[in-house]
Amino acid sequence: MAKTELESRLQRRCQEIIKKGNAFVFKTHGSIFTRAGMPDLIACIPTTEEILHKMVEENWFKHKKIGIFVALEIKRENRLNELSDAQKIVGEEIRNAGGIWFAIDDTDLVHAIMKKMGGQI
Repeated sequence: MAKTELESRLQRRCQEIIKKGNAFVFKTHGSIFTRAGMPDLIACIPTTEEILHKMVEENWFKHKKIGIFVALEIKRENRLNELSDAQKIVGEEIRNAGGIWFAIDDTDLVHAIMKKMGGQI
């Protein structure tokens, strides 16, 4: 009987493939503090509007809804200048992959994003 590939090895190979596509990807780690059922890998994969339209036509998305990758780095009020270099690098990687990344210190931007994406503004 042939050996099956370890899940961790398969995850690393998948991450390598995703990263080669100029995407942002990270591995989640399950713990008592992590939401049950979270996927092993989460990625923001760049594409074009043309390809996205084709994917909608091919029914890749449930109810023709498209999710947008949004990442928020939360800081205490008036502490936006305390971003670490690592946080800035990850934010840039997400933006380079076509995602939305903001460092915020209040909920105003979150309300604006939700209204914009909901077609209210």
